[in-house]
Amino acid sequence: MAAFCGFPEEAYDQVFIILDKMDKIGMDGVARELTEAGYEEEKIKKYLSLFESVSNDAAGVRSLGSILKEAMDQEQAENLAAIIDSVSQITTSQFHIVFDPTLVRGMSYYTGTIFEIQVDGFPGSVGGGGRYDKMIGKFTGMDTPACGFSIGFERIITILMDEGFTVPGKEDKVAFLIEKGVSDDVMNGAIKEAMEERAKGVTVLVSQMNKNKKFQKEGLEKEGYTLFKEFYRDALK
Repeated sequence: MAAFCGFPEEAYDQVFIILDKMDKIGMDGVARELTEAGYEEEKIKKYLSLFESVSNDAAGVRSLGSILKEAMDQEQAENLAAIIDSVSQITTSQFHIVFDPTLVRGMSYYTGTIFEIQVDGFPGSVGGGGRYDKMIGKFTGMDTPACGFSIGFERIITILMDEGFTVPGKEDKVAFLIEKGVSDDVMNGAIKEAMEERAKGVTVLVSQMNKNKKFQKEGLEKEGYTLFKEFYRDALK
């Protein structure tokens, strides 16, 4: 698209860095920054008009490929459209695959299709990757086709927590809180009981009871502990 609109190859990095801000600053913001970077108005208008006219499905990819036939091999557009068609037809999961011509990923080792994973209502991506046919060969000496991705683990956990997700079949986590100065019998009994519960697959934490027990429990609840058993010097409560 950049080549079709007359941008020189040495300008691609700068143009794409600006383009990558589309979701934050909008079409007008991209146009303004390209203008400020010194690019001709005619090239900018031609470039951005392509983004305004293309649809986000396989038909949109093929249509755009036809427009760009002077600047790119038609096989590239057809390959990308085939990916969209194939994934849409064979998937058994609940997601939608769409074409986004504004998508930019900064890693220079990509050699083909790139992608990102988004969740409705959550800004940014929770994963991304692409095709990198040459990277493995640099280390092994043998060209190896490859495609991979990474996930934003913390972002996904945040989304799950916001949605109130619980792990299916998750066992309760139990905290044994032992008062300072308990007798050996009480301590040994608590440890023995914890070992028996752990043998059953229950997660048991054995910890000394803090003076501020309420604050201690609140902290443990944030770590997933839902049951508490308290051991005191004279008796079990």
